[in-house]
Amino acid sequence: MADWSEKLSQIAQDTISKSKEVAEVAKLNLEISTLNQKIREIHTQVGAYVLEMKLCPEDEKLAEWAGKAADLRAEIESNQSRIHDLKGIIICPGCGAAVPNTSRFCARCGRAMVKKAAEPEADEEIIDTDYIEKDIEEESHPQE
Repeated sequence: MADWSEKLSQIAQDTISKSKEVAEVAKLNLEISTLNQKIREIHTQVGAYVLEMKLCPEDEKLAEWAGKAADLRAEIESNQSRIHDLKGIIICPGCGAAVPNTSRFCARCGRAMVKKAAEPEADEEIIDTDYIEKDIEEESHPQE
């Protein structure tokens, strides 16, 4: 019986030891994961800095990435503008508040709202009447 009791005690101690080992490994893996995330954040910051400061303009790959980033920023701005149009708001350039596009002043900071000029529809045809009149005159009075 004493032998059985010793074996049970040894198994319990081995289990405790293994549990401590598993816990320590899990703790270290979590720390490694956290450190890797911090490295990724630094890479992101370095990349953003290099692109924004236009460092190494002779590097073709960096120029390509900068172009892609600029295209993505333009697309984001376009989508944000469309969202604002759908919501009927404009963004105050003074404080960043969303202001109804019918307001002349920002309710938060009082700044005058500048509305963007309406752009012609894509299907809308713009006719230059001066140009048409010149063509008609030239057709009816050809120069010799």
